[in-house]
Amino acid sequence: MQDDLFDRDRHGEGSRELPDRPAEPQAPLADREVPLSPIAPSDVIHRWLDGELPEPTGVRGDAARSVEFWRRIGEETARRRRVATPAYLPARIMAALPSPDAAPAVVPWWKRNVQLTTSLAIALALAAFALGMLLMRAVGAK
Repeated sequence: MQDDLFDRDRHGEGSRELPDRPAEPQAPLADREVPLSPIAPSDVIHRWLDGELPEPTGVRGDAARSVEFWRRIGEETARRRRVATPAYLPARIMAALPSPDAAPAVVPWWKRNVQLTTSLAIALALAAFALGMLLMRAVGAK
C-alpha cells in the first residue's frame, strides 16, 4: 500500500510505502432487526374509507396526514348534506327567468344595428385606402 502525500508546494515525498498491518480477526457483521411501529399502509386507509375497518389510529407521517385529510373531507361532506335550499329560492329563480313566449327573434347579421367607434372608423378607412392602392397597382401592372 502507498500513502499519497500530495503537497501543493511539492516539498514532500510523492508517496511512501506503508508498513503492512497484521490482519486482525474481525467479528462477523450481524444484521440487527429494528422493530418499526405499525404504520397504516394505503391499503388500510382504503379499507377504512370503504367502511370495512375502523378509523386507523397511531399512524405517522404521510399516512397520518392522509387519514386527517379524509376525515375532514368526511366531516365537510356530512355538513353539506344537511344544508337545505330555502323554500322561497326556487320560486325566485323561476320568476327571474324570461318566459319562453318572449324569446327574442334571431336577427340576421346584416340587419343588426352597427355601432361604429372613431378608432374603428379610422381603421376601416385605412384598410379601404390600402386595398384601393393594391388594386390600382394590380391593374396598372398589366
